[in-house]
Amino acid sequence: MESAYDEISGKRQYEFMEKFQYSREAGTENEEKAGDEILQSLAEAGVTGTSEEFLFSAYEITQARLIVTQPYEKEYLVSGYQRCGSTPKGGVTAPFLYVENGDDISLSGAGGKIVMINGPVKKAVYEKLVDCKVAGFVTISGTPNDEGEDLKPDSFRLKDLARTPIQGVSVHYKDAVELVEKGAAQVKLILEQKKVRRSSRNIVVKIEGSDQPDEILTLSAHYDSVPQGPGAYDNLAGAAIIMELARYFAKNAPRRTIEFLWFGAEEVGLCGSQAYVKAHETELDKHRFNMNVDLAGQLIGGTVLGVTADSSVCEILSYMMHEAGMGVSIKNDIWGSDSNSFAWKGIPAMTLNRDGFGMHTRFDTIDLISPWSLRRSANVLLCIAKNLANIEIFPFARKVPEEMKEKLNMYFDEM
Repeated sequence: MESAYDEISGKRQYEFMEKFQYSREAGTENEEKAGDEILQSLAEAGVTGTSEEFLFSAYEITQARLIVTQPYEKEYLVSGYQRCGSTPKGGVTAPFLYVENGDDISLSGAGGKIVMINGPVKKAVYEKLVDCKVAGFVTISGTPNDEGEDLKPDSFRLKDLARTPIQGVSVHYKDAVELVEKGAAQVKLILEQKKVRRSSRNIVVKIEGSDQPDEILTLSAHYDSVPQGPGAYDNLAGAAIIMELARYFAKNAPRRTIEFLWFGAEEVGLCGSQAYVKAHETELDKHRFNMNVDLAGQLIGGTVLGVTADSSVCEILSYMMHEAGMGVSIKNDIWGSDSNSFAWKGIPAMTLNRDGFGMHTRFDTIDLISPWSLRRSANVLLCIAKNLANIEIFPFARKVPEEMKEKLNMYFDEM
C-alpha cells in the first residue's frame, strides 16, 4: 500500500528548481519573473495562488570609494554599507587606523580617524564607533584564498539609526593585508547612496480545513536571493519543498486550514513575512504553527529543526520524527529566518534547515542540489504538517516563551 511519503517526488522538485537558475534580488524584474513562475507551476498542478504585493525600503549605492593618500597613493575596490547615509561632497579624508576587533584599548585613539575593523559591523559595534567619534569605518570580507571575481568585497547593510551616522565600506581580505603592511596612514572615504521604495510580493495558497477551518497552519519559504548568485540552496530548494507539499495537500484535504506561502524580499530584512503578518493581523489569533524552510537541498549535511516555541513543542516533534524513523536535530531557539516574524507575534514557529555550502555566493547553484535530499526534507516537513493538520486536538498552546520574545525583540532591533 502506498504511503503519503511515496507521493513526494524529489525529481519533480528538482525540475521545478531548474526553472529558476538566475539571481532573484528583491524588488527586481528577476524576482517578479520568479513569482510568475511559481504561480504558473501552481496552476499546472491545479492549485490557485494569489499575489499579495507590498512595498519595502531599499538603498542604492551610487558611489563607494576608498583611496589611500599617504604615504602612497592607491584606490581599493570596496562595497558600501547601506543605511548609513552619505559622506559630504568630496568625501572624508582622515588618518587611518586598524583597530582589529574594536576593543576599548585599540579604539582609545580612534577619534577623528577612519578605522578598519574586523567585520561585519552590526548595531552594537556601530554605536561603539559612533561613541568613539570615528570619521568613518572599513570592514574586511573574503579569504586569503580568493581569486578573480571573488576578490570583490561583500556588501552589508545597517539598521537605520537616529544618531549621527558614520559611513563605512567593505574591503577584501587581501587588500586589508596590504593596507596594514604598506602602512596606510591617511585615506579618503567616499560613500553616496539614496533611499528608494521597491515593490515585491508574497505568493499565497490557502487550502481550507475540512472540519477545523478556523485553526490555521502555515508552510513557508522565501524565493528571493542575494544578487551574488542564483540561490539554489538559499532558498529555492525551500520554495520547491513548499510547492511539493501544496501539491500533496491539494489532493489530500487537511482537517485544519493550511496556507502555503512563498515570501519575497527575505534577504533584505524578512520584508515578505513582515508584510504578511501585518496584512493578516486580524486573523493571526487563528494561527497555531508556522513551518518554515530556509536552506535545503544539498545531499551531504544534517537536518535541523529550529523551534521557536515552548520546549514541549520540541518533545512533540521529536516523538513524531522517532515514530517516522526520520533522523533530525532539534534546537530550541530563535532562527534567523521568516519563522521569526510569526514567533514575534506570539505564534509558535520552526525553520527546517539543512547544512550546506555556498550560501550568499555565486557557488550556490543547482549543481549542488540533490533530488534525494529534497525528497527527504519534504517528507520530514510532511510528517509534521500532516500530523498537526489532522490530529483531533491540537497538541500545544499558542504561545512563545518570554525569554524568546526578548531575543526576538533584540533580533528585530538589529534588522
